[in-house]
Parts: sequence; structure tokens; C-alpha cells
Amino acid sequence: MPVRMQMEQLQRVASLCTALEWVTSCPDVSARDAVLRLIGEEVSATIQGVIYSIESERGASEAA
Repeated sequence: MPVRMQMEQLQRVASLCTALEWVTSCPDVSARDAVLRLIGEEVSATIQGVIYSIESERGASEAA
């Protein structure tokens, strides 16, 4: 994954984190819990994708 794509993924995480501010003011506890769970899953998946990409690139450059 090119660095540009990694940066886009990390910017997406930053946007999701900004959404947490909105979620914390949500009066509906069930909705807040559901949205928090979704945001957490998205953040985790995005970060894992970037980590995998960096580790793959590092492994490929070390093998060369």
C-alpha cells in the first residue's frame, strides 16, 4: 500500500475519532453504544490494515 493510501486510512481514523465527540452527547444509550461499537471496529480495522501494509512492505524490502 503506497504511503498516500496509508495516510488516507489514518485520516479516516482521525475523522472517526472526531465522530466520537458527537456520540458522547447522544442521549440514547442504546444508540450511543451501537455507534461506539461500530466506530471502534472501523478504527481497529483501519489501523490493522495500515500495520499489515507497513509490515508487508518492510518484509519485502528486507527480502530484497
